[in-house]
Amino acid sequence: MKTLKSYILGAIAAALLISCTKNNESIEEGTHVSAVIKFYHSYAIGDEITLTDSNNESQTLTLNKFKFIISDVMLRTTDNEQVHLPNNIAANLIDLANADETNKVRVYLTEVPFGSYKSISFGLGVSQEVANGSTEDQTRLMELAEADMQWTWNPNSYIFSKIEATNTNTETTTPKNLIAHVGNKGGFSSYVTIDLEFLETLIIKQEISPSIHTTVDIDKLFTPDESIGGAKVPFDLLGHGEANDAFNNFVTNYKEIFEIGHIHPNEPAINLEDVEENHHTEETTTGHSH
Repeated sequence: MKTLKSYILGAIAAALLISCTKNNESIEEGTHVSAVIKFYHSYAIGDEITLTDSNNESQTLTLNKFKFIISDVMLRTTDNEQVHLPNNIAANLIDLANADETNKVRVYLTEVPFGSYKSISFGLGVSQEVANGSTEDQTRLMELAEADMQWTWNPNSYIFSKIEATNTNTETTTPKNLIAHVGNKGGFSSYVTIDLEFLETLIIKQEISPSIHTTVDIDKLFTPDESIGGAKVPFDLLGHGEANDAFNNFVTNYKEIFEIGHIHPNEPAINLEDVEENHHTEETTTGHSH
């Protein structure tokens, strides 16, 4: 009887070992997704938002566009070490037009060393150091910029973020649309670094692909917490990147719109190749992708 039990237990252990080995091999064959950042936006494309103009009057606008480039992604370990991810791996374009039904846009981080992490930071836009640096190191950024994130007068420069909305307030005598294209122009630099602390330790390891729930509160671009140094921004004073007080405040306010909530620590491990394949299939079958 003991021999039979030992045989059965041995067979089960062997089967589990084979199964785990196959799963690990499957992940290792592709590019393991270290973590997923899920950006949940406060609005969807087509939603109406109420903003205040320079006369302190409320006007209703329909959101048509909201997108921004992230670069220079850095994670800080629980031992206070910095892990910088190359832009050719981690740079991304967050486009609300590609969000799902919950206004969520996913970013897949790869090649993060296994370990424990307490925070993440990224640049909104492209720093002057990167823009003036190696063209080879900007390959991915340049590809991202081709999606409507380049100035027409200088296709070799980056637009960092765009927000556009159509004014639908028929009661206002002088309704104005919202067009805010942010980048470096002349002596005006709008690159900002976003620093976000995790509420719990993020563990990166082979067996999982944890997800990070991050909110993007678009309202705070115009009415932030003034303790960060930003200020209320009348939407009709914004343009295509002119250096004025309103635009300086608008750029500063970007630091306020992101907030990390909870982490789903034990999500099953996924391959980036599988994600990209599913993305391509959705585009082919539905004409758009979430």
